[in-house]
Amino acid sequence: MRPNGLALPAAALLAWGAGSFAARSAYHSHFPPPEEIRVPAEGAAGDMFSLAFGMRRLFADLWFVRLMQYYGTEELAGDVQETEPVRTTDLRMEFGAGRYTEFLARARHILEIDPGFTAAALYGAGALAFNMDRPGEAEELLNYALKYSPKEWKYLNVLAAIGYSKAKNPAAVAASIAPLLKDPDCPVMLKQLAAFLNKKSGNYAAAAAIYADIAATSHDPFYVNNARRELELLSGGKKQR
Repeated sequence: MRPNGLALPAAALLAWGAGSFAARSAYHSHFPPPEEIRVPAEGAAGDMFSLAFGMRRLFADLWFVRLMQYYGTEELAGDVQETEPVRTTDLRMEFGAGRYTEFLARARHILEIDPGFTAAALYGAGALAFNMDRPGEAEELLNYALKYSPKEWKYLNVLAAIGYSKAKNPAAVAASIAPLLKDPDCPVMLKQLAAFLNKKSGNYAAAAAIYADIAATSHDPFYVNNARRELELLSGGKKQR
């Protein structure tokens, strides 16, 4: 069931909010003002509740689930035919493509609710820049995130990677992403991208190490199966670029 309604009793929600006050205070310093929030097509009532009762983090989590559900849903063929074909670049992954016209708005909305949700910002920017070939929107999302987390080095690294991707420099993109790979907030798609780019650049040892990490730590069958397949190719001497 999609999280549109208020499934938990108000008393339980209030208790959760009171119990997590200290953690949320340490999580980030301040929030966007309510007038800055642009509510997408659904969820306005829930957002009002989250603002009124200090439940921003919980509702940001729900919006993140919605974003992944939206991105995991195949687009209708009729919708695809109404727009120009997606451009293909040497640095774009061969999966996760599509238009998903609401993606930026939905990703930004998560940060409007909770600007400290670093994983959501990295996931959204990575998908926009490297899967959907929309680097401008990825930069817009990261710049919004930096407005409330100006010292977040992970955002700066991804911005640098996007810049190098525009210059068609796969080795530099991989180097920019490298510091993120062992961070718990690093989305698996960025790990996959780093492995792909290292392989493309001829750094097969680095690619194999990243694929091994994905195979051992990811819970997504698609990424795990792909990583195992790539490891077999690399170990067998089939170092395809």
